[in-house]
Amino acid sequence: MKRMSLALVVAGLLSVTIPGGAAHAATRSGSLDSAIAAIKKQFAKKSSVRFSVKQRGGPAAAWDSKTSGAYRFRASGVYAADTTTIRPEIEGTGRSREISIGRDFYSQAYVRAKDGKYVWKSPRTLGKWSHGRNLAGVIWGEDLVNGINPGFLRLVASHGATSADGGTFEGVKTTLHSGTVTVPKLGERQAGISFGTREEEYSWRGPITWKLWVGQDNLPRRFHAIIRFTPTEGGDVKTMTLNVIYRDWGKPVKITPPPKHLLTFDW
Repeated sequence: MKRMSLALVVAGLLSVTIPGGAAHAATRSGSLDSAIAAIKKQFAKKSSVRFSVKQRGGPAAAWDSKTSGAYRFRASGVYAADTTTIRPEIEGTGRSREISIGRDFYSQAYVRAKDGKYVWKSPRTLGKWSHGRNLAGVIWGEDLVNGINPGFLRLVASHGATSADGGTFEGVKTTLHSGTVTVPKLGERQAGISFGTREEEYSWRGPITWKLWVGQDNLPRRFHAIIRFTPTEGGDVKTMTLNVIYRDWGKPVKITPPPKHLLTFDW
């Protein structure tokens, strides 16, 4: 992945728009109803969850990465997030940290070579934080491919989800829900991989093969997806694999903005 990849991700935050409504079918969600209800209960309680993500492949701007962090909820969904992402770069290792709280977004990122030198930084002063507001690309929405997104779960359930014994995961007995859904639009933004219900020219579309393990409390413990990004105008298919682990449902998580004296508008 080139050094410019991190800069392009930051620049892309300003131009992404979120669909006006939830992208899901009206059909009842069947076996996933209990999971959706359990997630929404966590939203209503203004609860939280910690998570880790391994992402491999996909369009050129994605590549491989490992992300860990936490979400804080409110009734409408994710209200705040604090994530750290590490990814291999041609010139070394890229590391970024993003904090979003409501409409405020804070970030710092760098690429560091094996000899310890910084070959790229954003902001340019190490230790500072870039700050922006109302950046559509970072805001949580029901257009995200995520195992705790009710909008995504309603969509996949309406396309024939199946359920089976999921075995034990991290000491918790689970039920495994799984299926495949093909969407007319796939995309990427800072908040995650997105989907849409209307095809657009010069974009991506394709199938999502997914698995969701939920505990006896119906809360997600693991989400796995294979996403095949297919160009609408024809061309090579790019396959992405996502593996997400959810832990510590309901345990206190504090997400706060960086100190004001460290903020800058330098991207």
